[in-house]
Amino acid sequence: MQTYRPRELAPIVQMMTVWNDKAQFEKPEDQSPYWVVFVVGGGSFRFEIDKREGIAEKGDLLLCPPNVPLKRVMIRPSSFLVLYFSWFADEAEIRSEDQLAPGIVGKTTIRDKLRYASTYAYLAMLARPSDPAGKARRSFLLRDLWEQLDWEHDTLRRDTRPVSVDILMIKACAILKESAFETISLNQLAASLGLSTVQFSRRFRKMYGINPSEYVSELRLDKARELLLENRLTLDEIAVRCGYNNGFYFSRVFTQKMRISPSEYRQTYRV
Repeated sequence: MQTYRPRELAPIVQMMTVWNDKAQFEKPEDQSPYWVVFVVGGGSFRFEIDKREGIAEKGDLLLCPPNVPLKRVMIRPSSFLVLYFSWFADEAEIRSEDQLAPGIVGKTTIRDKLRYASTYAYLAMLARPSDPAGKARRSFLLRDLWEQLDWEHDTLRRDTRPVSVDILMIKACAILKESAFETISLNQLAASLGLSTVQFSRRFRKMYGINPSEYVSELRLDKARELLLENRLTLDEIAVRCGYNNGFYFSRVFTQKMRISPSEYRQTYRV
């Protein structure tokens, strides 16, 4: 039997729901005649699909095949999208897990959190539109998520170089986590570690796959997204809490990275 990677298939989204800070599931177990994927935006919940079990959190895709029970228990109030969709290879519908390459069903994780969050935001904006264009865009964005997953999988598989543990970079990462929401100088941090800025950036990227400034940006944007949804703070107040100089600069960075303004993000998610 021929098997397919997700990028080789065309999804057609039949239905979609958006949940924000959901405290518990109405039913501990459910199943659908369609493929079902949970796109997790925050919180965490325990799942079991056939013999696969684990915890789904922010950045995870959770895929369940048609007519297969999905058991779930909420751990922390969660925000997520649920897409019910059909999958096609040319004109033939794909209905069985046996037709997919291994490792797709169950939980998979997108490593590029910024791109994941951007796609999540666009999908959430398209939760209600029932016109043909809206439906087509939902399917396009779902396919984009699978394409991103495949791309990251291929990149990871090609990179077979062993990554040694860099104790100094583990220390640097801890410092960045502690001080990400304050004014921080990467030049000064590098100097305190006995490194030049270039050496610091190179070693940090080798260890974590991302440079220090990008890492700080991810931490700040993660916190900003939470604050936008959880309260009615002004953009200036959110900027201060996330380490930005002012609301204008924060709004510019957020819009550039997320492809949606903070105000639009807040309006889209606060259902």
